[in-house]
Amino acid sequence: MTIDLDEYRIDLVEDRPAKGMWHCGPNAAWVTVTHLPTMISARMFDEQHHHARQAAIACCQMMVEQSRLLKCQFPERLTQS
Repeated sequence: MTIDLDEYRIDLVEDRPAKGMWHCGPNAAWVTVTHLPTMISARMFDEQHHHARQAAIACCQMMVEQSRLLKCQFPERLTQS
């Protein structure tokens, strides 16, 4: 099954300090995938960024498929917390 990536937002945050020195080499990362019409999201953590991305997309797709709603009406409510 192919997905329309225009309907998804993908954010990546590396597991490293916000400031200061850190070791070189690959850092693990949290990858958050959000389905924009419904605001359903999934977050995965892995040392391999592409593995985390694939897992988060698969999980988000599963939740979107099981949802009976196609679009949320007030997505701004999620940013007011």
